[in-house]
Amino acid sequence: MAPNTTGYQPRRGADHLPRTADSEKRSVPKGLLALAGLLVLLVGVPVGLVMLVGNPLPTSAPDRSWLTADVTADTVIKVLAVLVWIVWAHFVVCTIAEWRAVRAGRVPGAMPFGGGAQLVARRLVATVLLLSGTASIAQTFTANSAPSSLAPTTVATATAQSGLTLPADLALKQSSQTMDAGFEGDYTQATSPAPATKYYTVEPPGGRHHDTLWDIADRHLGDPLRYKEIFALNEHKVQPDGRRVVDANLIHSGWELVMPADATGPGIRTVEAAPVTPEAATVSSGNVVAPDQAPTATQTPALVQAFRDSAAQDGHVEQDGSLGIGDFAGGAGLVLAGIALALASRRGPYAAPDEGEGQLRLAANTRRAEFLDGALRLLAEQRFAVGLPMPDVSAAYVDDNQLILHVVGDALAPEAPWAAAVDGKSWMVSRGDLGAATSSAPAPYPALVAIARTHGYDLLVDLEYAAGMVSVSGDDEVAREVVMSCVADLATHLWSDTVEVTLVGFAEDLGDLTQGRIRTTDRVDEALADVESRLGKTHQLLGRLGVDGVLAGRARTRHADLGPHVLVLSAAPTAEQAVRIRDLQRAARSVLTVLVLGDTPAARWRFVVTHEGAIDLGVLGVSGQAVRWTRTATDRVSELLRRAGEESERTAKAVATGTGRGVLEQRPDERAAYASRGLAMKDAAVRVRLLGPVEVTAPGAVPAHRALLTELVVMAALHPQGLHHSVLSSSLWPRGVDDTVIDQVLAEAQAWLGRGPQGERLQLGDDGLWHLSTDVYVDHAALVRELERPDSEPGVLALVSGEVYSGAPAGRYTWLAFHRGARDARAAITVSARNHAFALVRSGRSTEAVAALERGLLGVPTAQVLWRELLKLVGDDGHSVLVERVRAMHLALRGQSLEAETDSLVRHLLPDVPDDELTALA
Repeated sequence: MAPNTTGYQPRRGADHLPRTADSEKRSVPKGLLALAGLLVLLVGVPVGLVMLVGNPLPTSAPDRSWLTADVTADTVIKVLAVLVWIVWAHFVVCTIAEWRAVRAGRVPGAMPFGGGAQLVARRLVATVLLLSGTASIAQTFTANSAPSSLAPTTVATATAQSGLTLPADLALKQSSQTMDAGFEGDYTQATSPAPATKYYTVEPPGGRHHDTLWDIADRHLGDPLRYKEIFALNEHKVQPDGRRVVDANLIHSGWELVMPADATGPGIRTVEAAPVTPEAATVSSGNVVAPDQAPTATQTPALVQAFRDSAAQDGHVEQDGSLGIGDFAGGAGLVLAGIALALASRRGPYAAPDEGEGQLRLAANTRRAEFLDGALRLLAEQRFAVGLPMPDVSAAYVDDNQLILHVVGDALAPEAPWAAAVDGKSWMVSRGDLGAATSSAPAPYPALVAIARTHGYDLLVDLEYAAGMVSVSGDDEVAREVVMSCVADLATHLWSDTVEVTLVGFAEDLGDLTQGRIRTTDRVDEALADVESRLGKTHQLLGRLGVDGVLAGRARTRHADLGPHVLVLSAAPTAEQAVRIRDLQRAARSVLTVLVLGDTPAARWRFVVTHEGAIDLGVLGVSGQAVRWTRTATDRVSELLRRAGEESERTAKAVATGTGRGVLEQRPDERAAYASRGLAMKDAAVRVRLLGPVEVTAPGAVPAHRALLTELVVMAALHPQGLHHSVLSSSLWPRGVDDTVIDQVLAEAQAWLGRGPQGERLQLGDDGLWHLSTDVYVDHAALVRELERPDSEPGVLALVSGEVYSGAPAGRYTWLAFHRGARDARAAITVSARNHAFALVRSGRSTEAVAALERGLLGVPTAQVLWRELLKLVGDDGHSVLVERVRAMHLALRGQSLEAETDSLVRHLLPDVPDDELTALA
């Protein structure tokens, strides 16, 4: 490849054609012409052929004389007529296919040899349907889709029972985004305020019954050919009538369209988005400086559309049959973050993600989930360090930049970066103030569940604080979906730690979500008996710890007996069972939480849902759009988990028996491209380190949005044969971004990396691909080169500086899960550590073998094959040492289930430790 060293040259946008004449008056005549044309083609052509040529069917059986007959003019005409009949029949098939697709509300499939015939049929069918004013797409907006309405939240002061006052001035965050959230959180902060979004409500002018994107683009963008931009912004979005935008030719009155930023003219509304900065809500002089007031009734349509846009974007249904997030996840980004975590845990460190995970990972709001989890653990660590108890929390609001806790009772104000409102009832922290602070403290509120979305915030409630039963009633199916969402959330979210769930009387089997966390039974009394035994152990543990209450106990240890036990009932309990539950929940905060499907007079909190998906949280005084989990979601996620488990077993066995280079999945040409980077790290001005926390060092000035540029450079480093522009843009901004932004980011990356002997270190080569110059050091390339050498194990382990590919900001590097670079590195390090340890043990150097295994675990903490070898080596060091090693293993596995070999080994080495104590070590 001959690199282009002339520097970066921005790409130019396509030239727009001149604006055409006004097309509004032509719509009705065009529609009539389309109808006439369709009738001529479908009816006129066959009638004309029969009248002019005659019956196309033969009047006698074919014989040999047909082949020897003279070729006359009449014969030629009949042959041509047969060809016309074939073309006509093909057009009829195309027309029927287009009509059925429109009626089903889906994108038409490509017909064999369709070409121009299908395009003509599509145009004619769409125009005829629009002319009628009653174009009907039968796509029903079911309860499994995004909600059809969202009323503005009315916040009231709770009753004295809850002691909770919730703020009425939550910010209205714009949900629909045309950029990747990770980009906004890093790049736009440093450049400009968050952009406003423009909307247009389709209102056909001049008394017409329909409108077209062509005409809308003509009126508001000055160029009808820009209709494609409007369609791209709104494709698959759910509209107020329940239908989706699936065809640029089918646009209906009342639909809400997101418009390009330069749209102008009557009917264009601008919705200002809150700036994506930590200052969105700050605390000054002890008072909460809140964002703008919640929207009024006149603002509701824009708010409704903002929510629908977000839900539709998160819930895009794949046509290829992969996981359709829209089936269950309208706005359920936090729940999906837990599901993505469960899938990653089940898959293990070496297996590749399933193809069906792509849309799930895109819809999962891992960035928000990690912010919430980290902030709560940091708060717990701070309070424990100064000897202060954790406050009771009834509810929480969280968006991508701010977390607000509603504290019950009196509690001393938190330490920075947390801050309290003047009355001390609301504690908050912003992402910017939290910074890079982390904590490994136990999660203080593991029963905090995402129950609704309102004004761009996720609303969570702490089920433990209810100190009584919580019922969900109203529409039966929606209530069931809300309860199942709570179960999925409790079992998988980042802060669940030691939550256990027992389902009583449910047909759904959610046990696959997380092994051992969810159990099922048909009898309430049987479940209560298990709970009574569990509560006894909890009280004994609190006594041994010398603390009062489960919150104080969790600050001391991550013990399974201190985690919530959530009992989920499919129907209201009997009077006797209700009394029994009340007696078990006498404490202000009990580890027992009871969630009931359906109303019951014994419930302490009563949540009510509507058929449209709205939820009212009763005494908590708030409402919103319910987070739901459908039966389809259970089936599809269970299948993904099953396949992830099978792939995990296969790859774990391959790694356990692998050697050196054999574990890599690289092609020879790719291996050669890595091998060309022979520069030593000490001699390199630019270093890309991936075998530990991800880091890029460069001679240029540190950019304000370094995380984004780091991700770009890492992507280029992992594509040694060149990175295509479209791959780069779709990976860094999976929801799309303007080309000018990409141009600016690439130019700034070049400025940061600087120039070397070969010119720009980030080069656009003659092949049209982006390349890093060979004077850039990449430790992953050094790993590949090291594996080519005999006895490479010590060299491979020397490259490890921490957990490989770790430290990536939340919400970024979503593409990395589907790139084999990280999997290759984990496999190579695991194999090298294991084989090197074997060699050291054979030579009688057991201490060095332990160090080699620990070095491998530094890079791959979840490598259970290394943990097994380590436990075997330290098995003779004493019971306490072995117990500490097992504890460290459980912590490193982060909730991942033990492989059969690991579980058997632990039970063999610690035969006298009961099962519950082994679980408690986690």
